[in-house]
Amino acid sequence: MQLYSDDIIEEVRLNNDIVSVVSEYLHLEKKGGGYFGLCPFHREKTPSFYVEPAKQLYYCFGCNNGGNIFHFIMNIENLDFQDALRLLADKAGILLPDPDDSAEQGKIKLRKDILEANKEAGKFYYSNLAGASGKPAQDYFFKRGLSTRTIKKFGLGFAPDEWDLLTRFLLARGFDEKILVESGLSLRSKKGNLYDRFRNRIMFPIFNIRGDIVAFGGRVLDDTLPKYINSPETVCFSKGRELFGMNLARKSAEKKLLIVEGYMDVISLHQAGIDYAVASLGTALTDMQGRIIKKYADEVILSYDTDMAGRKATERGLDVLEGLGCRVKVLQVPGEKDPDEFIRKNGADKFKNLVERAISILEYKIMKLREMHPQDSQDNKLSFLNGVADLLAEQDNIMEREIVMKNISRDYDITMDTLQVEVKRRQDIKMRKQKKKEFNTAKKELTGTVKSYSIHKDNKKSLLEKMLIALISSENHLYGKVRERYPISAFTEGPIRKMAEVLYEKLEQGNGFILEEYITRLDPEEASAIIHMARTSCNFEESEKALEDILKKLEILKLEEEKKDILKRLKNITDINEKKLLQNRLNKVIQKITGM
Repeated sequence: MQLYSDDIIEEVRLNNDIVSVVSEYLHLEKKGGGYFGLCPFHREKTPSFYVEPAKQLYYCFGCNNGGNIFHFIMNIENLDFQDALRLLADKAGILLPDPDDSAEQGKIKLRKDILEANKEAGKFYYSNLAGASGKPAQDYFFKRGLSTRTIKKFGLGFAPDEWDLLTRFLLARGFDEKILVESGLSLRSKKGNLYDRFRNRIMFPIFNIRGDIVAFGGRVLDDTLPKYINSPETVCFSKGRELFGMNLARKSAEKKLLIVEGYMDVISLHQAGIDYAVASLGTALTDMQGRIIKKYADEVILSYDTDMAGRKATERGLDVLEGLGCRVKVLQVPGEKDPDEFIRKNGADKFKNLVERAISILEYKIMKLREMHPQDSQDNKLSFLNGVADLLAEQDNIMEREIVMKNISRDYDITMDTLQVEVKRRQDIKMRKQKKKEFNTAKKELTGTVKSYSIHKDNKKSLLEKMLIALISSENHLYGKVRERYPISAFTEGPIRKMAEVLYEKLEQGNGFILEEYITRLDPEEASAIIHMARTSCNFEESEKALEDILKKLEILKLEEEKKDILKRLKNITDINEKKLLQNRLNKVIQKITGM
């Protein structure tokens, strides 16, 4: 029985980074795009346990144990799914309802009360803008070019310069002192009295993706330090998990996100019609935020400030998003420090033009190389050209590589042939390393000891069906060739058919199928089987051939079953005419099998 909705389960999965969680149990070393370690599920001397951060999956080439974060915890902690879900939810600070657990009910009530207190505080701060004490804050917003509509849309407000005004307001509405402290809205003095955390500050409510106020950011109106104060981390809020403006940006018609640095950047951009802007809370983008971004955006544009902190944030953001397989561009605002300043000085249309001209990761990295190696010496020039050759050797887009080479050839007085030779040399080295790695991987798979799961446990039909599911999961476009020839009813009853039902339903609706999300529905052994097939059976270049081969073998198995059934019936039939009909049918089945 599934106690929790798919949305809650997926939220827990997204908010637990598989590399971080697995690293709590074993040492991992980064190799290429993934991490390797000694498998905790069987004895080995050479690391064959692979963690793939881009897909949030793990797989052991030695024992074929694999799955997502839930399956790992179920296997290593010997837990059922519900207990694994609770453990991971606790790690992520997500509270799950549990009707049989009073302690859990207490946490649920605490979270609910904090969200309610935040909601009332948001109303309180917003209402203060209309009063005499809020006029400086209102003037500040208007001076920054914000409309009344935008102020209301983002719930902006003001915390008056009074010791405990909000605290008294919330206590009068029945909130317990514990809730005010746990929420971070109030602090307790040495004498035990409560007072407001935010005083004499303009207030920015921070909403989670569902639209609940989970925290606040407060900014001074003068030069008092600290300039910003934020809510502390609570059971409802972790700054590494939230993105300011994501509750609005996720509704944008654009399937992209513009990542900026500050609250005002996001607000100004939304007012300018760029409703897909969000900000990371704190400069550096976290892996957790990256996974949320990937879920909602086909394209990501980074536009951090151009100061040193902003540049470091850009580098970090590129590492996170590239590692997750996102399509990323970089937008550097010329002259001005941030998008908010640019829009106020130059207008929304000019900023939209900047967005259209955002540069690729390759262009950005070459720009950084130019800054590191100015053309003032032969050594610098060679260092730059070697760096460019390294970058181009990693570039998959042939057209972009060609354009860059032409530009470099022109700007640095070097022939295209020379550049191509250097790039090709690096690619050949990379290819040799890759082939060696593939050979070693294949060797491990052939010689590995199968413990948790073995394909030999399966009969031929279920094995082929798992291969079919894995193939369509990886190559969604093949579904059209499968649905007529191998319908749901043809699958073996049980977990395999359930997986096929989910897969067919998603693809029939025109939605993509995300393997790492939907294997959550399977038990660890079935998940291992599907991932094993996905990794070993689905060669992209030969996917159509593989599909035909699988379908052909399944058809032969079906005919073999029919042949066996006919032979069994022939033994017990005495009627000559019926026996003749069955014999004719048997001959046709044998002919079909022979012809295939």
